[in-house]
Amino acid sequence: MPPRAQLPPKDRAARSRLIHWLSAAAQPLARASLVTMARTCGKKGCKCAQGERHVSLYLASRIGKARKMLYIPPELEELARRLVHNQSHVDQLLEQMSQASLERLIQHKAKRERKPHP
Repeated sequence: MPPRAQLPPKDRAARSRLIHWLSAAAQPLARASLVTMARTCGKKGCKCAQGERHVSLYLASRIGKARKMLYIPPELEELARRLVHNQSHVDQLLEQMSQASLERLIQHKAKRERKPHP
């Protein structure tokens, strides 16, 4: 594989953006997803007893080997959405870099296969 200085500008740009996003000064991120759940609380006379459930936001993630659902209070909803969005952005950059690397590998392999064998 070529040194990064020899990579096409598009690949170098994706790599630079990824490094920026992962640096300590960049935005925080979380490999998780947001889940909206509706539940009943069980209190007599509550609106949920008549079918109007309580809607809550949860962050679904893996902590160690276990999947966890972390309740997100309304005042932290914006932060939770930003964490998940930032991770999505990093995933897109990684996918771009992966596809570019695979394309270069395929091109390199094709060149080797075209060379006559002694």
